[in-house]
Amino acid sequence: MTPPQRILFSPEEICMDWQQRQRPGPGLRNLGSTCYINVILQCLTYTPPLANYLLSCEHSQLCFQQGFCMMCIMEAHVRKVLRSSASSIWPKAVIRDLKLIGEEFEPDTAGDAFEFLCCALKAMQRACLGGSSNLDISSQTTTIVHQIFGGLLKSRVTCLRCQAVSDSYKTFLHILLDIKEASSLTAALEDFVTPKQLDGKSCFKCSKCEKKVTISKRVTVHHVPKVFTVCLERAADHTGKKISTFVEYPEYLDLLPYMSDTAAEPLLYSLYAVVVHSGDTCLDGHFFCYTKASNGLWYKMDDESVDNCGIHAVLRQQAYLLFYARCSDLKMREMAASSLTPSYAHSFLSECEGSSKQAGSAGPQGLPDRKTLTCCQRKNAREKAQSRSLQRGNDRCSRFVNSTDYDNSTGRKRKKTSPPGRDHTPQDGTDSKPSKRSCQRAPAPSAAQEQSLQRQREQGRSLRQGYDLRRRFVEITDYHQSAKKRRKHSFGINGQKNQSQN
Repeated sequence: MTPPQRILFSPEEICMDWQQRQRPGPGLRNLGSTCYINVILQCLTYTPPLANYLLSCEHSQLCFQQGFCMMCIMEAHVRKVLRSSASSIWPKAVIRDLKLIGEEFEPDTAGDAFEFLCCALKAMQRACLGGSSNLDISSQTTTIVHQIFGGLLKSRVTCLRCQAVSDSYKTFLHILLDIKEASSLTAALEDFVTPKQLDGKSCFKCSKCEKKVTISKRVTVHHVPKVFTVCLERAADHTGKKISTFVEYPEYLDLLPYMSDTAAEPLLYSLYAVVVHSGDTCLDGHFFCYTKASNGLWYKMDDESVDNCGIHAVLRQQAYLLFYARCSDLKMREMAASSLTPSYAHSFLSECEGSSKQAGSAGPQGLPDRKTLTCCQRKNAREKAQSRSLQRGNDRCSRFVNSTDYDNSTGRKRKKTSPPGRDHTPQDGTDSKPSKRSCQRAPAPSAAQEQSLQRQREQGRSLRQGYDLRRRFVEITDYHQSAKKRRKHSFGINGQKNQSQN
């Protein structure tokens, strides 16, 4: 892939976390057969980086298109939904220009949610290009749409006769997965990246052998998007038969095993929207969705109705479309805190809340923004956490020693004895014969004591694992921030040099 000649939108300006925290907006009215439109509009509305951009009105301030503009329509729709106090609204602009979004759509005819998503993203991409025809292909993939939803697939073809290898790359905004033999999303992704053998009848000609040969083709994710959109293909054939099997999907997804280069840090994604199709066939039925609002809670959105629900209900659905957002530093801190023991997590969150109050800024659930903590504050927090862990370990050791020095049955202190088989030597230095009294062992701990000791050991391991996790996360984020500062510094120096030369 050749580098783009022009960057239309800088990826550093994309914010993956909600800039405004509020309850979900109203539902969308159904005109009879527009449920497939409503679910896609809701999922795009609650896509954090897209919503942050549309709420800033940056596109409408710079847009000079006459007539239909999908980005302007989406901007007006998102602002109306997230700032409306009504119970339901009617997406008039989308229905009015439905034929301009996709020629195959009719307001009074049922459609497919995935097809509407593809057409909506293409219409938004055309609006971002603004009719520019002199841009190269690489520059066209630098719009805000591709910076959020766009990724890069790598296709490696290997000739099984001469072992010649050729690579090709293709951009994508979404991925279609085959679920005929897959019971989970991870299994479908593993099948997606598994090499496929194709014989010479498929018209594959090796450039080195100069003849049709049997090849091996493997497709992997070469560059990940900020929002990973997956369609689980439920159409069994062209007759409209539906694959109704349940496909398990996780709340947090790691895309690293499906990358071209797997020797890197985990690429964690968080589920934020699910589209469900209910019906016996793909030609009829009803669409509804589950979305995660900016307040961090899940809601079931079925046309006009918007109801609160839990993550367990979300993960039990017969999913058709899945939307995953790349986990930011803030989300990683939330996951690190939730992986600790309850008491230790409470103290960790309390400490974060205290730091955020001093800094004057707080994120969701009382967690501070990473940028507001200085290096000294992070170092003090790590030292305090380590000292608390050591102190708790000492307290447990002292409690264990005291419990062994006392008789649990009588409450009286036992007389300390020497280990069995060891001679007693007087303190005055004179020799003495070995004592005839046999040294007695301490009584074996009871079952309750064994359970208590086991719980203490498990808590100690949890504390150490939680501390190691937080320390690793702080090291990674510090490294990325320092690398970002170095890039900015070098860019500033190069800019000054270029100005001086001019």
